[in-house]
Amino acid sequence: MVKAAVFLGKEQLEIQEFPKPKVEKDGALLRVTHCGVCGTDPHIFRGDLAVPTPLVLGHEFAGIMEEMGSDFPRKDMLGKPLQIGDAVTLGTSLVCGECYYCRFVPQRNNLCENCDIYGITLTSTEAPHLFGGFSEYVYLKPGSWVFKVPEGLDLEIAALADPMACATRTFERAYSPGLPSANEGFGAGKSVVIQGLGTIGILAAAAAKTAGAYPVIGIEGVDLRIDMAKKFGCDEIINLNEYTTKEAREARVKELTNGLGADVVLEMAGIPAAFEESLMLVRPGGKIIEFGHFSDVGNASINAQHIVNKDVDISGVFAYPNSQIGIALNLLAATKDRFPYKDLITHRFPVEEAEKAIRAGMDKTCVKSMIVPK
Repeated sequence: MVKAAVFLGKEQLEIQEFPKPKVEKDGALLRVTHCGVCGTDPHIFRGDLAVPTPLVLGHEFAGIMEEMGSDFPRKDMLGKPLQIGDAVTLGTSLVCGECYYCRFVPQRNNLCENCDIYGITLTSTEAPHLFGGFSEYVYLKPGSWVFKVPEGLDLEIAALADPMACATRTFERAYSPGLPSANEGFGAGKSVVIQGLGTIGILAAAAAKTAGAYPVIGIEGVDLRIDMAKKFGCDEIINLNEYTTKEAREARVKELTNGLGADVVLEMAGIPAAFEESLMLVRPGGKIIEFGHFSDVGNASINAQHIVNKDVDISGVFAYPNSQIGIALNLLAATKDRFPYKDLITHRFPVEEAEKAIRAGMDKTCVKSMIVPK
């Protein structure tokens, strides 16, 4: 029998046991070694994000290939040989391949109209039940985007590939449209403000610093996150407990950017007031990238004249295309000795304590909590 944490409804999480799945010829079975608690999971748990139930939560997982059906691909998405015993992680979306976006905009398969997502949309109602990472095993369906973990990269760090994919895609949106040689869009030496230093915000700081940003300025009010962000590329941090007004924060950003404002602002907090404030923090001709509002937390009040007068570009980010996992793994492998990724994981819990793991994220008593099955 396999233990899994099943979401039943608002603030209802139950540990259930399921038969270990029989692997069909086109499927595979992954033994989960690590699964991160995403910022999405507390939103689901609180009832802020509608999902089908019952549902095994968890979409930031890595593990070991334990069984593979005869028709399951023997190569990963980068063409590397794939066999039982390999360490892998996944692009969590199962795209249809038939809708407009899959056919005509395949580089944005995150917009698939018929997409299923491990740990978010695949219920545990019917066998093989196990489609989320808050479990000892995950059943891999046909069409899964499997990536082998690069040699020398710890599986616990590989489980950060999903949030790193979110972080890198958010940051990459600042490159385009733009011509860095004409001071448009991101380029080396450009200033970046990150509003909200949760796990993804911190990883975005690491990506920005690796790409040559300066200064990288974080805005945060939780001491644990502030201390962590200093290890991941933030040159300056504006503490919300010290700079308590938006005017004070705007003045500090301008002080750090030659009186101009930031070239790029990444809104990662998911608070309407933060998006409103991003227009104050960006320089004329700069870019705002909006990632934080993946659930409906209310409306922001925007004076559109500020967008016009500053001549700014605003880009939205919805998750990531599955191919971004390959980019994330490359960056994690390339910088594993530069940034202390394991330090991000401040709390670890067995499957049986999945609710504690979620609540640690809700209460902001952790930077990153992770499910580590026994």
